[in-house]
Amino acid sequence: MRCESKLRAAFALTKSVTSAGIDGSLNPGERASVPTLLDHPIETLPGIGPATGAHLRKRGYESVGDLLWLLPRGYDDQRRPAPIHTLQDGDYVVVEGVVRRARSFPRGGRMGFEARIEPMDETSEHDGYRELKLVWFQSIPGLARRFVEGETVRVAGRVHDYRGTATIAHPETLAADTPGAIEPRYPEIPGVRRKTLRRAVRAAVDRAVAEVPDLIPPALRAEVGVGAVGEALAAIHVPDPATFDEESEAEQPTPAHGRLALEELVLWELALRSRRASERGGVARPFEIEPAVQSACGAFPFELTEAQQRAVTEVSGALTSETPMRRLLQGDVGCGKTAVAMVACAQVAAGAAQTVFLAPTELLADQHADTLRPTAEELGLRLGVFTGALSKDQRRSMLDRMATGAVDVILGTHALLSGEVRFADLGLVIVDEQHRFGVAQRLRLGTRGSTRRPHLLVMTATPIPRSLALVLYAGLELTTIDAKPPGRVPATTKMISRAQRAPVFRQIERALEAEGRAFVVCPAISSSDELVGVDRVFDEMTAQFGGGRVGQIHGRLPGEERRALMQAFREGELQVLVGTTVLEVGVDVPAANIIVVEQAERFGLAQLHQLRGRVGRAGQRSACLLTFGEPLSTEAEARLQVLCDTDDGFRLAERDFELRGPGHLFGYRQSGASGLQFANPARDRALLKRAGDLADRIIGVDPDLSAPEHAPARAAVERWERNAAVREDAG
Repeated sequence: MRCESKLRAAFALTKSVTSAGIDGSLNPGERASVPTLLDHPIETLPGIGPATGAHLRKRGYESVGDLLWLLPRGYDDQRRPAPIHTLQDGDYVVVEGVVRRARSFPRGGRMGFEARIEPMDETSEHDGYRELKLVWFQSIPGLARRFVEGETVRVAGRVHDYRGTATIAHPETLAADTPGAIEPRYPEIPGVRRKTLRRAVRAAVDRAVAEVPDLIPPALRAEVGVGAVGEALAAIHVPDPATFDEESEAEQPTPAHGRLALEELVLWELALRSRRASERGGVARPFEIEPAVQSACGAFPFELTEAQQRAVTEVSGALTSETPMRRLLQGDVGCGKTAVAMVACAQVAAGAAQTVFLAPTELLADQHADTLRPTAEELGLRLGVFTGALSKDQRRSMLDRMATGAVDVILGTHALLSGEVRFADLGLVIVDEQHRFGVAQRLRLGTRGSTRRPHLLVMTATPIPRSLALVLYAGLELTTIDAKPPGRVPATTKMISRAQRAPVFRQIERALEAEGRAFVVCPAISSSDELVGVDRVFDEMTAQFGGGRVGQIHGRLPGEERRALMQAFREGELQVLVGTTVLEVGVDVPAANIIVVEQAERFGLAQLHQLRGRVGRAGQRSACLLTFGEPLSTEAEARLQVLCDTDDGFRLAERDFELRGPGHLFGYRQSGASGLQFANPARDRALLKRAGDLADRIIGVDPDLSAPEHAPARAAVERWERNAAVREDAG
């Protein structure tokens, strides 16, 4: 992973790590009552006055400690000037030369400034550029004194070829008589000059980095040979010139980044052990297998596959125990996980207990209700839906039914996590698509309304390797459905440049002529310079196919309107539905036989595979068209090609995990909710094991983390548990 892209996500850790070492740790209000240098206001740093401080505070940087976690995107090596004739378009360079011409010029009511410098050795003959143009579109006081004809100057910046001339706009001026340095390149913050930001961060490092607390106590760090987090931060902000290698820094994680990765993996392991410890001693309701399971298996209008039957056996067996079931049910798109979950609901209902079925969106909750209602009626199960779209009277009625036991299976969204919800006897919690619900949310739901603990079944259509699943899913037992129902024909998947709209329109038209339906998925609701939005594509499709055949759906629409649109689409009143990734998970329209994903390069492999799973669900031939913007990077092209080559969700998930890490795999949006911004469990398996060993040693001597040396770890785990809920992504 490149250094720049890896560090871009680090801002999510800013506040929490500053206080106790990593995501989930103390915030300033939870730290010891005596303020530290980390707590000092940002304005106490050199060069940060009220105006600059206001710009930084807008971005969440309020204290000296906050600024320590503004990590560089990369580095600019200013030690070795590049000859002018070797300059290449797009390169960041340091150049030394002689000023040959300099002048001010008017520009839009303001004065600009430009200077041209040439090599100091005029006798040398080379191919390439013979001069470098420096331009300031808004003149800075003092430029005319610095750039005097005949004087030697040193500048730094990114080169652009403008009409055959090497040009640097707004270059940084360096002292020509002092050696250059390795300068960190920080994310741009509007209103804050680059030099000012670098100077302030360096001051924060010098002043306060030693006070950054660690999760691993000093004695254990010394024993196992691990440095302090503060030392790692200092090495990232101020790399050692003797060991710095720009190419190596860009391609491989440095030891300092490895130290931060270890710190967050230790937190992850400590938090998971805390969860398991909190559940020890809990007792669940045991539920008999027969006759409910056999009856439920026979109630479906299809025969369960062998893989589904194996899953039913594992889940139903776990439900017979007084030990609360904590199980992950994973399988590829369309493998039939919902049917297995429904059998579990029947088993629990036969014991006079209730099941909550959590779905990631209102759309999916309503669809599950429509799909499951006939089977529920066949089994005599009372089904209810509880979402944020209910009217006040409907909400009051459902709350009463849940509290009195008048409903057996409750399908709903995060609305079920509100404090007013009570259950008569909650026996089972099913979470559909784990990546949409955080650990804290599941635990909060799982302890409400009953003195016993409910069983928990987590379902995901993003299969991952078993060794990693057991770590990332907090020690849940694993059940895998490794085969799809017979008759499913893989969708034909193709890549098409977005500039070529005619082939896309033709394929949609052919799909509609076959009495099909077309999904069109966009990365955003509103179009921008970079993103193709629902608004723009809806207009395109309407112009091509007619307004009466095209609809649009996204998270800003009221729930009632979304449900009406889906119903119209399902019944054929609408034939083309343009939307966001609100369509990603579980939407079931059997007639859908084509899906177009606009700017597919902006989606992860696992997410694209989920989207592709929306078509061909009735066994018909189907197509998935991946449109892309040009130019397409080599990595993006390779990623999309993998999707074109295989329909195997396990292979795709493994590849996505390797390419983009667990955050993208589980749908996190740079929010820090995964707790893994530096570590990549697919790559760092040895580091993961080491983190587990360290966590075991810490817990082994202090199970409650009550010792003073474990205070940062205890605070980190507590906050991790509070903040583990992943932000709902309604599209």
